[in-house]
Amino acid sequence: MTTGEHHRQHGHGHGHGAYDPSNLLRSDAFYCGVYQEIVDWLEIPPGAPVLEAGSGAGGFTALLAGAVGSAGSVSALDMTPELLQTAREQLARSQFKGRVSFHEGDIQHLPFDDGRFDLVWSSKTIHHLPEQLVGVREVMRVIKPGGRFALREGGLRPRFLPVDIGLGDPGLEDRLEVAFDQWFHRFVRQGDGVVRYPHGWTQLLTDGGFTNVSARTFILELLPPFSHVQVEFMLNLLKHWVDSDERAAFITGDDAEVIKQLTDPNSPAYAFNRSDLHYMEGLTVYTGQVPA
Repeated sequence: MTTGEHHRQHGHGHGHGAYDPSNLLRSDAFYCGVYQEIVDWLEIPPGAPVLEAGSGAGGFTALLAGAVGSAGSVSALDMTPELLQTAREQLARSQFKGRVSFHEGDIQHLPFDDGRFDLVWSSKTIHHLPEQLVGVREVMRVIKPGGRFALREGGLRPRFLPVDIGLGDPGLEDRLEVAFDQWFHRFVRQGDGVVRYPHGWTQLLTDGGFTNVSARTFILELLPPFSHVQVEFMLNLLKHWVDSDERAAFITGDDAEVIKQLTDPNSPAYAFNRSDLHYMEGLTVYTGQVPA
């Protein structure tokens, strides 16, 4: 079983390599600012009970715990014991540890009573489920009438290189985007038991029974000088394509050689010696409400 297949079956949904908690801790540190923007935008009422379906390493969990206040609660659910332990350790060092409970479980069979939560948050998790619509309907079951589901999926993939970097053919990131789609549909959305859902995320929420379905995209934009955390994260985005045999199969040898030069600090072409990088990414959050 490949890592991608394992993620799909277990449904924590943090991408290839996600079983290494260090990858998710790096991701939480990289996105912390835009994550706070999203939490502020959600306007979670103080005292609310909230479920995080696919809690990963706990970075977003802590922000939710801060938003619900001392009278609120966050139930952090994940299928991976190692990640739950990492999240426990992260929250134990925070001022919010008493507000968070941890649950090992499956989004398609949530271990909670009907109508328990005011809000369910799920980030990059639903797309790993064999039957996405089943997962969305199960999420709806545990939300109170009038409560909300906030789903981070889709969005705009990150880019930070100029179109012409002076190596190989121009348009490297265009080709990597095509390669990512091919990899994703081969290793995440194929396999035994996977049911295709040939519609967009707004339709998925509508078909799941939610009303007032909407979407907002949060733009993350960074310019040099980059922090160590930012450089490490961006390097990892490129190195995936040469360090993972799964992904390497979807790019050409010429592009692989270019990526090796871009990610080698000893190479004259090392990407982070450049002053013309510009990181851009769109994080889309879809929301829907349970009919009152």
